[in-house]
Amino acid sequence: MEKGELFDICTYIAASAEKLKDEPKDYGPLRLLEVLSQLATLGATEYDDNFLREVVQQVKEKQGLVMADRKAFYDFLTQLVIQFVKEAKKR
Repeated sequence: MEKGELFDICTYIAASAEKLKDEPKDYGPLRLLEVLSQLATLGATEYDDNFLREVVQQVKEKQGLVMADRKAFYDFLTQLVIQFVKEAKKR
């Protein structure tokens, strides 16, 4: 990870935290997914981590659900956490 990439992610987190006070409540999980995607992309690249690579792909495919099908979006988040728990047991 380059220094600039880490700085960019930190900037995004700070700006997101500040902006959430004025945004709809569903934006919080969406913004966290964006941070997850950025960090998972770095992990997949730096450590050739296939699990994180798959997570990035899933997030890209499903993050738009928050606007189209709220229930499906939150179901996806639940399944994503389950995937992380299962993967954590393997590591």
